Amino acid sequence: MSIQFLQQLAQSTDKEIVAIAREEGFSITTSEVKKLRPYLEQFSFSWLFLGIPKDILVEVEAVLGRKRSRQLIALFTK
Repeated sequence: MSIQFLQQLAQSTDKEIVAIAREEGFSITTSEVKKLRPYLEQFSFSWLFLGIPKDILVEVEAVLGRKRSRQLIALFTK
């Protein structure tokens, strides 16, 4: 996953993110995107090397559930 792609996501509308996710085979609603957007905006380059902080993972899991949060993270790590 490139930094440019993550920056593009951060600048995309909620509906655009839903469409991008759908193209990648991941289903997400605009209300879920709204709940997750603050974490996207907190993204740090260090996450690429150190992994996503556990507190962020817990919050994402609270929004999407364990299975879907793992699927989403897999999209970002492929």
